[in-house]
Amino acid sequence: MFDKLGQLKDLWQLKNQIQEIKKRLDNMVIKVDSPHHVFEVTVSGSQEVKEVVVSELVKDFTREQLAEELKAVINKAVRDSQGMAAQAMGGMADNLPKA
Repeated sequence: MFDKLGQLKDLWQLKNQIQEIKKRLDNMVIKVDSPHHVFEVTVSGSQEVKEVVVSELVKDFTREQLAEELKAVINKAVRDSQGMAAQAMGGMADNLPKA
């Protein structure tokens, strides 16, 4: 019975750790500029797009070029936010309850 209580305590601590990490990730942001500086995307550590800025340069590009610029900036923002999240969660695995 005490073993079950210990497991419940471990799960409660894990839940609290996850909530804390989520809060930290929601507050972390990264700004990424597209290759030709047409778009700037701001993404949170929890990979939510917070802002997209479109520069005046947009008029100098074709639709296909704009699509490639947007794809490039979004992919970089996602990769960078994943790296930021991995770093923030760094030592969490060490704190998980042992099975």
